[in-house]
Amino acid sequence: TRQWIGDLKMNGSVRAVTFSGDGEYVLGSGSDGDVYKWHIGSRKCAERFHNEDGTITSSLAVSSNNFLAVGAESGVVNLYNDKHSSSLASRRRSGLALATTDRTPLKSIMNMTTSADNVRFNHDGQILAMSTRRETNGLKLLHVPTGTVFSNWPTSKTPLKYVWSMDFSPGSRYLAVGNDHGKCLLYRLKHYWDE
Repeated sequence: TRQWIGDLKMNGSVRAVTFSGDGEYVLGSGSDGDVYKWHIGSRKCAERFHNEDGTITSSLAVSSNNFLAVGAESGVVNLYNDKHSSSLASRRRSGLALATTDRTPLKSIMNMTTSADNVRFNHDGQILAMSTRRETNGLKLLHVPTGTVFSNWPTSKTPLKYVWSMDFSPGSRYLAVGNDHGKCLLYRLKHYWDE
């Protein structure tokens, strides 16, 4: 247990890492603004692309339905379709040379004005939560299929304070939000209780 198995190298400092939904890849990004996708078995970089925002990456998340969210220090969160990259990655794993690919986001979410410190998908990839530690009540929820940020929650009266962490429960019945006042705020997501 806890045995070192290798290093995965990228240019610049690593600011965010996440695993692919199938567990075959680890994705990383950081100070150079590029997103790297390494195959765990071969330890080779299967894909590398530049996040269109162009600033330092601060967070990454992959959904169960193959969406990739890349949060940047500018506050922009880019949403990419990660389905096409799996076939690209398998071709590269078989020995073809790595080239930087061009990826265009499906959606750029610009509802935050400070760093997108946390991004997290719910269990079915329908909701993307995005937060910043640098402004009070800095949490937004995106309905992924429509690309729309929920305007009815959270509101200015929701007592979030400075959001330091967040996560969805398995099955997405709850959203937990940790803040700077030492509270873990627990919210029920009614849509997932009615299923």
